[in-house]
Amino acid sequence: MPVDWSDYPDDWKDIAKKAKDDAGWVCERCGCEHRGDGTNGTILTVHHPDHDTSNRDAKLEVLCARCHLAAHFVENRYGGIGGQLELFDD
Repeated sequence: MPVDWSDYPDDWKDIAKKAKDDAGWVCERCGCEHRGDGTNGTILTVHHPDHDTSNRDAKLEVLCARCHLAAHFVENRYGGIGGQLELFDD
């Protein structure tokens, strides 16, 4: 399902970049590092544990794509993303 960016603050890109800067561009769950040069394939995302994307004061969590997907899988175990985690199996 595509992201509805209208639910996010207008300066979301700045908020997300600051969160990633504060986290040192490392996933806060597994510790994988985003090198920025594309050589390790790590994409960092910013997760809203409270699911309120409009909340400017939310505790944000910087996660790699794999951990972000896993976070939503656990939160939505039944009727959620389900088998999509298989896309990231090693």
